[in-house]
Amino acid sequence: MPLLPGLSSYRKAPRNPHGLFAIEGEVERPQSFSYLDLAEIHRYYQVADLSLVDERLAGKGVRLRRLLDLAGLVYGTRYLTIESLDGGFSACLPIAEVARTAIIVYERDGKPLSIEQGGPARFVVPYYPDACASVKALGRIVVSRERGRDTRPSQKSAPA
Repeated sequence: MPLLPGLSSYRKAPRNPHGLFAIEGEVERPQSFSYLDLAEIHRYYQVADLSLVDERLAGKGVRLRRLLDLAGLVYGTRYLTIESLDGGFSACLPIAEVARTAIIVYERDGKPLSIEQGGPARFVVPYYPDACASVKALGRIVVSRERGRDTRPSQKSAPA
């Protein structure tokens, strides 16, 4: 897997056979999260009913901020590159814009999020101006100092 441009200390998450997605890159403790890992996050960081946060959403999720704290961001990191499981779609977002509001959806109707619902995990940012910032079938989140790969249609004509 090629390193992202400008990534000086890429740290890969350990393989977890039950992992839904990983947080890696310029972090102190790369993490791979399973359904059970997410469900066991303290209830303070859980969003039990996403429709109360954004009426367009449904299900249960955990706040990204807690997951980033667990991974331990390296000083000076500024971007998150959110990639789908197949690597075909990615969105690069400034940490400062989304870290406090983004949610990882992992459950709906008391069951793990299905592929049809955007699972097994889905990255969403309630009320973010660009709907393409939400990533279905989340595979990994790469933390970096420089902008990463961004395949969103709204970014095709944007300068790099």
